[in-house]
Amino acid sequence: MGPLIAIAERVRRILRFRPHDTSTEHGRSLERLRRVVLSALASFGARGLGLLSSLVSIPLTYRYLGPERYGLWMVLVSFITAMNVADLGIGNGIMSAIAEANGKDDRELMREYLTSGLGLMMIIAAVLGLAGACAYAHIPWMRVFNVKSAVVAREGARAFLVLYIWFVLNIPLNVANRVQAGLQRLYWSQTLVAAGGVLSLLGLFLVVWLHGSLAWLVFASIIGQIAGLIANGWVLLSGRPWLFPRPRSYSNKAAAKIFHLGILFFVLQCATVLGFTSDNIVIAQVLGAVAVAVYAVPQKLFAIITQLVTIAVLPIWPAYGEAMVRGDYPWVRKAFWASLRTTVTIAAILCPVLAFGAPWIIRVAVGKTLHAPISLLWVLAAWTVISAAWAPVSMLLNGAEVLKVQATAMVISSLANLGLSIYLTRRLGVMGVCLGSITTQLLIMGPVAAYLIHGLFKKMPHQPIGRGASQPQPVLSAE
Repeated sequence: MGPLIAIAERVRRILRFRPHDTSTEHGRSLERLRRVVLSALASFGARGLGLLSSLVSIPLTYRYLGPERYGLWMVLVSFITAMNVADLGIGNGIMSAIAEANGKDDRELMREYLTSGLGLMMIIAAVLGLAGACAYAHIPWMRVFNVKSAVVAREGARAFLVLYIWFVLNIPLNVANRVQAGLQRLYWSQTLVAAGGVLSLLGLFLVVWLHGSLAWLVFASIIGQIAGLIANGWVLLSGRPWLFPRPRSYSNKAAAKIFHLGILFFVLQCATVLGFTSDNIVIAQVLGAVAVAVYAVPQKLFAIITQLVTIAVLPIWPAYGEAMVRGDYPWVRKAFWASLRTTVTIAAILCPVLAFGAPWIIRVAVGKTLHAPISLLWVLAAWTVISAAWAPVSMLLNGAEVLKVQATAMVISSLANLGLSIYLTRRLGVMGVCLGSITTQLLIMGPVAAYLIHGLFKKMPHQPIGRGASQPQPVLSAE
C-alpha cells in the first residue's frame, strides 16, 4: 500500500487547482507539471466532447440538409481549413515570445508582445478581409461548388461569406488563446472550447427546429467558438489587467521578433504539410483513387494514437521556453527524457495491438469490401511509433526556439519524402508512401534532431541558475 499512497499523494499535488510556490526551482517544477497535466486533461476532454458533438451533429445536419447541401458545407469547411496557415505562423510566434517574457517575469514585455502580435494579426485580418470583399462578387460559385442549381450556388456563397467573416475575425481573436498557451494556461482555453462546442450544438438544434438556411446553420456551428474566444479573452485580461493591449505598448522590435519566429514556424508547418500529409494525393496519382481508401482508412486508425500523443505533449512547449529563460535547465532535461520515454512506450504498446486488431475494426466499420494488407498495418505501426517519438522532440526544439536548422532540415526532408514516396509507391504499392516517410525521418530528421538536442543540452549548465542570477536568454535562439 505504501507505493500506492505515494503515487496518490503525488497525483493529488499535481492536479490541485491552487498554484505551487514558484519562488524555488522545485516549486516551479511542480507548477509547470501541474499546468501541463491540467492542460492535457482539458484538451482530452475538449477533444472527447467534440467527438461526441460530431456524432450527434453529423446525422442531424445531414438529414436536414440532404447530400448536396451537406457536401457543399463540407467543401466550405475544407476551404477554410486549408487557409488556416494564413496567419503566417504569427500565433506560434506570439506564444513563444510570451513564454520567454513570462520566464523573465517582465509584465511590460508581455504586454509589448501581446500588443505587437495583435497588431500584426489585425493587419493580416484587414488584408484578407479586403481581398475577400473585392473577390466575392467575381467568384463563379456554380463552378467552384460544381453544382447545376443557381439557387444552391447562391446559398453556398452566403454560407461561405459567413465562414469567411468568421475566419478573418478569428485571426486577431485567437491571440488570447496563444497568450494563454504561452502562460501555460491552455487548460482555460480548452475548457472554454468545450463549452463553446456545447453552445454550437444547441445552436444547430435551434436552426434545424426553425428550418433555417445553410448560412444560419454555418453560423450556429461557429457561434460557440466565437463565444469561447471572447470568454477566453475576458478570463485572460480580468485576471491580468496589466496585459490589456495599449497603442503605446506597440514595439517594432517586439513585432519583428514575433514575425521572425512566425515565419520560421510557418516554414515548418508548410514543410510538414508538403511532405507528410500528401500521402493520399501521391497514391491517387500513382495507383488511382480506388487505392486511396486502402491506405487512408487504416491510416486514420493509427492517426488517433499520434493525435493523442500530440495533445498530451503540446502544453510542454511553452513550459520549455519559460524554464530555459529562468535557467531551470535540470527540469528541461528531466521533462524531455520523461516525455520521450512515455510517448514511445505508449505508442510501442498500442501500435502492435492496433495492428493485430485493425482488420477486425475495418471489417466492422466499412464491411468486407476493403482489405488492408497486414504488411501495410505493421508499416503504419512503425511510422506511428516514430511520429510519437518526434512529438516531444519538436516540442523541445520549438520551445527552445531552435528553428532555423530545424526548418531547413524539414524542407529538405519533406521534398525527399515526396520524391521517395512516389518511387516506392510505384515499386511497392500503397505502403510505399509510409516507407518514404519512415526513411526520410530516420535518415534526415533523426540525425538533425540528435545533433540539435546534443548541442542544446551541452550549452546548459547542470545546475539551475536560480532567480537571483541575471536572467539568461533562450539557449539557441531561433537557430
